[in-house]
Amino acid sequence: MGISICEQPLSIKPHLFMNSRKLSPKFDISTIHLSSIVKFSSFSSCLCRDNHKGSASQLHVLPDSDDFIWEAVPRPILDTIESPMHLKNLTPKELNQLADEIRSELCSMMSDSQKPFKASVAVVDLAVAIHHVFHCPVDKILWDVEEQTYPHKLLTGRRSFLRKYKQESTMLGSTFSVGKIFDPFEAGHGCNSISAALGMAAARDIKGKRDRVVAVISNESMMAGQVYEAMSNAGYLDSNLVVILNDSRHSLHPKMEEARKTPINAFSGSLSKLQSSKLFRNFREILKVFTKKIGRGMHEWAAKIDEYARGMMGPPGSTLFEELGLYYIGPVDGHNIEDLVCVLHEVASLDSMGPVLVHVITKEDQVVEHFQTMDMLNKNGTGASVIGSSNATGPETLTDCFVNSLIAEAEKDDNLVAVHAGMRMEPALQLFKNQFPDRFFNVGIAEQHAVTFAAGLSCGGLKPFCIIPSAFIQRAYDQVVHDVDRQKIPVRFVITSAGLVGSDGPNHCGAFDITFMACLPNIVVMAPADEVELAHMVATAAQIDDRPTCFRYPRGAVSKLDFTSFSGTPIEVGKGRLLVEGSGVALLGYGSMVQNCLRAQSLLSKLGVHVTVADARFCKPLDIKLIRELCANHSFLITVEEGSIGGFGSHIAQFISLDGQLDSVIKWRPITLPDNYIERASPMEQLSAAGLSGNHIAATVLSLLGRNREALLFMC
Repeated sequence: MGISICEQPLSIKPHLFMNSRKLSPKFDISTIHLSSIVKFSSFSSCLCRDNHKGSASQLHVLPDSDDFIWEAVPRPILDTIESPMHLKNLTPKELNQLADEIRSELCSMMSDSQKPFKASVAVVDLAVAIHHVFHCPVDKILWDVEEQTYPHKLLTGRRSFLRKYKQESTMLGSTFSVGKIFDPFEAGHGCNSISAALGMAAARDIKGKRDRVVAVISNESMMAGQVYEAMSNAGYLDSNLVVILNDSRHSLHPKMEEARKTPINAFSGSLSKLQSSKLFRNFREILKVFTKKIGRGMHEWAAKIDEYARGMMGPPGSTLFEELGLYYIGPVDGHNIEDLVCVLHEVASLDSMGPVLVHVITKEDQVVEHFQTMDMLNKNGTGASVIGSSNATGPETLTDCFVNSLIAEAEKDDNLVAVHAGMRMEPALQLFKNQFPDRFFNVGIAEQHAVTFAAGLSCGGLKPFCIIPSAFIQRAYDQVVHDVDRQKIPVRFVITSAGLVGSDGPNHCGAFDITFMACLPNIVVMAPADEVELAHMVATAAQIDDRPTCFRYPRGAVSKLDFTSFSGTPIEVGKGRLLVEGSGVALLGYGSMVQNCLRAQSLLSKLGVHVTVADARFCKPLDIKLIRELCANHSFLITVEEGSIGGFGSHIAQFISLDGQLDSVIKWRPITLPDNYIERASPMEQLSAAGLSGNHIAATVLSLLGRNREALLFMC
């Protein structure tokens, strides 16, 4: 099945040709000749001949506007890839060209977005090799973190979706109908792929199937304890499972040049091929059987010799995987497709291999910089553009404010230390690390360890601030309960990325921390309304030494022009504040939603509706005096929070019901995040979808007052 020139009109699939770079203002649709369009059969081999005049890269696709057209950049092989089946007949040279095209595509597509993409660019060769060897979706391919999945999405028919979301300044998630068949398990926060893959392998064995299961995990995820639990269980079950460790040489070592690095050379490549070869594996199995028959401890001696020899030849740490029961192969150059294909072919051909770990070495920075430079040259013909210009200085964020406040407190108190856990460290935290290198601990995505480690620091007489994104502290909740709150150990939890997170969608949404933190008996739970309050709460947490505390703040820029001049002052625990006095309706906001309450108040005042706005500050303990005053002086009390059901509003309801306030005139209404996951969109679109915008709050007030028509106008 090859290439044919079509003389008749045919339908063009837009996602085959979404290679936009520049806009041409003039275009006459009559200049397109259908006879020049190349038609691809659904399982054709790639179109990669440079001398072919009818290359798909010469085609253009009309955008929605009639005045503009996208100018295509040649990607002759990538343009033909609709499914992994199209990779099967490619030669090594064509596979390398395809990898280059994917890297260039990703760099141009994502360099101006806020999404991290270096990890995806670094695993392009690996993704190409995996899909060339394995038969997805029959074989199950699991990726551990979403940031590495974009080459996989391009190779599984989702190129148009990546383009679409790039144009909308967001990025797509792992789960949507077009690619669901190629994603047997959604990539989450990391460290779950081996556990899920082992479960699929065990289910396959029980059902008597023969498909292969492959888990791709990064070395960053290898810091999480679940990974080793899964590998230990895999060694015990001895199911056929392929684990690919993508080692991007990231390290938590403070001096990268001093950290040990796994060598990649011709010897390591040859050794990996030997380790993965069927002949070597069969020879090894024969020796096992032979030594067992001899008896008298010969098998144990042979196993020790084998382990010692492989440990001597392999990189440092390779015997750890052998001890856990995984057959180690590596290291393999992650940018040498020929070696990757050779090793993966051998691994895939073994029917009874048990769990295997293939150690692949990739280099993020060099690869990304090279293709960003090439992309800049393609765009403007020069190399003058700054690499990584997308990371240029932007507006100051709440994290900048937090770090400045934390540094101010650390300068006053030598016992103050910071512990950070998460996949990536925000750049602002580097300021604290640079100023106090011995008082900053970055433990990666080992959140469980971070919490208990911080508890240990506190028991040792220090004042730890444990900084964890909201979506990640969920994984350490058992440690929060038993290692901190139950023992009333003064750990100060700083919950970042709280609430909706825009383009990161439900995967990193911090919807639940108010609910699961405020239900603990001993903890102080608070949230700042702005950067000034954030500075005050840093100072407040630093002064509380008899119990744990936590405060949350969302992503986003600060509202004040110069927050560096703010000096944090401890505030009274459990004390809210009244911001605007009105009548009839009281808006009691928590955290960032106080600002939207003020926006609603401004909108309503133009209609002659004057509401009260109060900042609760604390979810636990509540400001009982303030709540009673609001209930006594108003007909309606509306609580507003950027959190799930069961959070701040539920604590208010619990108190006013037990206090008898609901038995009187007051009527209570909660505004929370809806009881569902909100998909990725712009922050304003997400707030609107959740009903938490200033307009939605104002509409709620108007509907309570019986002014439904005006309420509908706010909802439009």
